[in-house]
Amino acid sequence: MAALNTPNADLEQSLFKANLKEKKLRQRVLLTALVPVAIGTLWLLYSIYEVTTWQTRAEQVQDHEAETKKRETDARQQVADADANRIAAEARAEAALAQEKAAKARADDIQQRIVKVRGAIGELAPLLSEISSTKMKASKLNASEAVETDLSEMRTLLGKTLGRIEQEIDKGLPAAEQKSRVYLYFSDDGQRDAAKTLVPILETAGFDTVLAKNPGRKMDSTEIRYFREAQDKTEAARLQTLIAAQPGLTDCKLNPTSDPDHATGSRKFQVWFGKPAAVVR
Repeated sequence: MAALNTPNADLEQSLFKANLKEKKLRQRVLLTALVPVAIGTLWLLYSIYEVTTWQTRAEQVQDHEAETKKRETDARQQVADADANRIAAEARAEAALAQEKAAKARADDIQQRIVKVRGAIGELAPLLSEISSTKMKASKLNASEAVETDLSEMRTLLGKTLGRIEQEIDKGLPAAEQKSRVYLYFSDDGQRDAAKTLVPILETAGFDTVLAKNPGRKMDSTEIRYFREAQDKTEAARLQTLIAAQPGLTDCKLNPTSDPDHATGSRKFQVWFGKPAAVVR
C-alpha cells in the first residue's frame, strides 16, 4: 500500500532534516572551536615544557659556572698558598745554607787552628833530644845521678804528655791532616841547607817537617830513625827512598829505635844528617 503524502508528513520530514543539518552544523562549529583550543593547549604545554627545560638548563649552567668559579678561586688560592710556601721554603733553605756555610767556616777555622796547635806541639818534640843531650853532659859531672834522674823523668813526662795531646788532636782531624812528622836534625850550615831543600820534597809527599838543631850527637852517616817497627816500617822505607834520591844523601839508612817517649802520639821519624855535611843541589 503506497504511503500517504500528507502536509504534516512533509513538514515533519523537513523539520527532521533541518534539525539534522543544525546538529551537524553545531558539531562542525564545536569542532572548529575545539581544534584551536586543543592546538593552543598543546602549544602551551609544549611551551611550558620547553621553558621549564631551558630554565633547568640555565640553572645547571649557572651552577656549573658557579662551581667553575669556585674551583678557579680555590685553584688561585692554592697557587698563592704554594707560592707562599715556596718562598718560605726558599727562605728557610737560604737560612739553612747560610748556617751551613757559617758552620763550615767555623769548622774549617777550628780545624786550621788545631792543625797549627798540632804543628806547635810537634815543634816541642826536639826538646826530648835536647834533654837527652843534657843528660849525657850531666853524666860527665860528679854526683850527677840526681840530675840524670830528674832529666829522665822530665823527658818521660814530656814525651807522654806530648803523645797524649797529639792523640787527642788527631781524633778531631780528618785523615788527610793526620800527617806523619819528620824531624830534620842538622848540625852545621851545610846540613841546614840540605834540610831546607828536603822540606818541600817531603811535604809534597805528604809529610809534615820540622827543622831541629842537632844537640850534639855525632853521626857518621845520614840516619832515618823510626820508633814503631811494625806500624812505621813501610812508611820509613818510603821516606828513605825520597831522601836517598837526593845528591849527597844516598848513604842514608834506616834505624828502628826503641824509645817509648817518641812512640806515642802521631807517627814520627827523625832524619839525622851525617858528616860530612850533605849538599843537595
